[in-house]
Amino acid sequence: MQDDRKVAVLPEYRTLIEVLQAAADAGGQEYRHFVLNWLGKQIGFDGVVWGVGARDASGSVTIQGAELRGRPPGLLQDYVEVAALDPVSRRFAKDPQQLQAIDVAEAYRPAQLWPVGNYLERYRVRQLLLCGASTQRGGLSWLTLYRDDASRPFSAEEARMAAFAIPFALLAARESGQPQGLPAADCLSPRERQVAAAYAAGEGYKAIARSLGLAPATVRTHLQTIFRKLGVHNKIDLRRQFDLS
Repeated sequence: MQDDRKVAVLPEYRTLIEVLQAAADAGGQEYRHFVLNWLGKQIGFDGVVWGVGARDASGSVTIQGAELRGRPPGLLQDYVEVAALDPVSRRFAKDPQQLQAIDVAEAYRPAQLWPVGNYLERYRVRQLLLCGASTQRGGLSWLTLYRDDASRPFSAEEARMAAFAIPFALLAARESGQPQGLPAADCLSPRERQVAAAYAAGEGYKAIARSLGLAPATVRTHLQTIFRKLGVHNKIDLRRQFDLS
C-alpha cells in the first residue's frame, strides 16, 4: 500500500537546497548577489563584507579580496591599521567556522581595544555577525554582517541560521564565485602609493627618499607598512600587485 504522507523538510535543509541550487545555476557576482539578498531576508543587516584572505604572522587576517555593501571603502582600507589588535579577527583565524555575534560597545570596552572599537563606530558598526570557512588552498573566506542600531543585537535564532547557512554558502561558491582581489592602491594612503610604485619599479630607498623629499628611514617605515597591508614579502610580490614589468 502506498504511503502518501508528506515528509517535512527542515528549514535548515531547505536553506541548503536553495543555496546549492543557486551555486549550480549562477557564478561569480550573480551568485554572491543571490546569497546576500537571501541572507538579508532571513536575518537582516545594513552592511556586509564578503571577504577572502589569509592568516598573517600576527595571528590575525590579511584581506586579499572583498565585496562590500552598505559601507564606504574606507572600512576595508582602514582595518589594516587595527587588525593586529582585534581579538575577533584572531579568533576567526583560529576557527573560521565558529560564528561570532559581537556587540561592539561591549566587546571592545577594554582600553587596549579602543582603537578597534573607535574604528568600527566610525563606520557605523554597532553589531556584527562573523562566520567563515577555510578554502581548499589553505586560505579563508567569510561573511561579516553589520548593523548600525546598537539596540538591535542579532538574535539567537538569527545567529543559528547564520552559523548554518554561511559556511555552506561560502563553500558552495566556485572559484569564480569568490570576490576578486582589492586593487593594490585602494589599500594604501597617497604617500604609500608613491613609495610602493617607486620601489616596485626598481628604485632604492635613497632614490625614493630624494625624489619624495623624505628620510630613508621614513621610506623603510612606509615599505614595512605597505608590505603588511598588501600581504607581500618582497619586491617581486609588490611588482605583481602593481602589475609593473
